[in-house]
Amino acid sequence: APEAAPAPPAAPVQRVAPNALASGAPLVQIGAFDSNALAEGEWDRISGKNGSLFSGKAQVIQEAQSGGRTFWRLRVAGFDSRDEARQFCAALVAQGTDCIPATAQ
Repeated sequence: APEAAPAPPAAPVQRVAPNALASGAPLVQIGAFDSNALAEGEWDRISGKNGSLFSGKAQVIQEAQSGGRTFWRLRVAGFDSRDEARQFCAALVAQGTDCIPATAQ
């Protein structure tokens, strides 16, 4: 039997450091995780399922602390407006992925 062709390589992930975002920039948050690695894995899973939706968007992983625990927020940047961020979230929610609009601090 012929071998399956290898999958095309995924586009490199655009990453933005949280401190590089302009205050007030529209973002969406798609989860909070117990490690940076888990957040990256979820980005790969969700962006892989929704490739065209993630086109031109950047990954933002922000370390945060609350109640004595550290977690990593997985956020998406690259929106021109809050409306665009809300539309992105609505598309993810329609496919069963949690998503909330957020704003860079």
